[in-house]
Order: sequence, then structure tokens, then C-alpha cells
Amino acid sequence: NLQLNIKQLRRADEGDYVPADYMPTSENSVEGMYEALLGYVKQIENPYLRQAVEYYFVKDEAFIKRFKSHSAAKSVHHGFSGGLLEHTLSVTRLCEYYVRAYGIFNKDLLYAAALFHDIGKTKELSPFPDNDYTDDGQLLGHIVIGVEMANDAIRSIPDFPEKLANELKHCIVAHHGELEYGSPKKPALAEALALNHADCTDAKFQTLKEIFKDKNTSDWLGYNRLF
Repeated sequence: NLQLNIKQLRRADEGDYVPADYMPTSENSVEGMYEALLGYVKQIENPYLRQAVEYYFVKDEAFIKRFKSHSAAKSVHHGFSGGLLEHTLSVTRLCEYYVRAYGIFNKDLLYAAALFHDIGKTKELSPFPDNDYTDDGQLLGHIVIGVEMANDAIRSIPDFPEKLANELKHCIVAHHGELEYGSPKKPALAEALALNHADCTDAKFQTLKEIFKDKNTSDWLGYNRLF
């Protein structure tokens, strides 16, 4: 039988290992997804919203690194490394469909809101392998944190229109749709309603995807709190 005598251990540094070998990771290319996300950033024509989005997604390297590796939740949906990026891209793609199908939305506001809606999760949850709630996450939650982060971006841009700022923040605040689901306000803008439905759709179908992947019988699936 093989025996090992271990004489020394050290904490593995970043780059010493492949994270996907040891923790749940998105099946999709992180860099490919981020490039696709930047494609939506480039489609935002309003200069104020464009600068606000670029404040994080183009200029803030520390944020970009966290955003690429973070999960979207501790357990419910997209609870894997790269999950936050994957979820945000999926939500933005659904919003793109709404824009093209119905013709009633402010595209720039909806895209910016989709990109921003879950940025607070980069501070609500700790990085993998822990992927647990931080003190800020326990005390504030990702919606409040996300609005604070949006405010930081808005304040960095001279003469940012107050009405537009409030509309963007409302979309973040209302993206869970109902008070009992954690949103302090229900959607009061078409863009906020679209974002809520895109967020809910992706969360539910990703959860189904994960359930079906783990399902190994022909029995009914049983209870899941999203359904």
C-alpha cells in the first residue's frame, strides 16, 4: 500500500491550483461571459448610465476580479464560482429580448439596471471556498449594498440627472418584485418590472437545470422553495 510522510504544508497561493477541481464552478468560460457582458456595456448610449456602469465593469479591477469569481447565492441558484457573472449575463440577455419584443422600454436604463442589480452580492457573500454571508450581508443585504454601490458610481459623475439616478436605484431596489421577497419597493417602472421578471426567470430555470442534473430517479422532485 502507498504511504506518504508529509513533512511540510503551506497554504496554496492563487495560481497553484485549478479552482474548478475543488469547488463548484460555472460550466461556461468566465472570460467569454465577461466579454459578452461588456458587449452590453458598449450598447448603453446614455453618457451618464454608460459612465456609471464603466465605473465598476471597466475601471475597477478589484471589483471585476470579485465579480468574475463570485456566486450569485449561497444556495438557491447559481451557487457556484462564476455564478454571479453567469446570472447577470442571462438576466441582461432576457432584458435584451424584452427591449426588442415590446418596444416600450428605455434600453439604456434597463441594461444598466440589469448589470447593476446584483452587484451588492460581491460584498454580501464571501469568496469561495467559504461562500457565506459577510457581516455586511447579514446586516444590510445585497439590495441595500447594491444601491450604495450605485450611489458611489453616480456621485463620481458630474451633473448626473437626479431623476435618472432615482430610476436606476429604483430598479435595483425593486428587482425582487414583492415586499415579502425582500424588495423594499414593488416595481413602479416598466424597466423595473422587466428586470424583476428577467431575474425571476433566470433564477427559477437555473434552479430547475441544477435539479434535473442531480436527479437520478423518475420520481417527482418534491419541495423547492423557489416553486
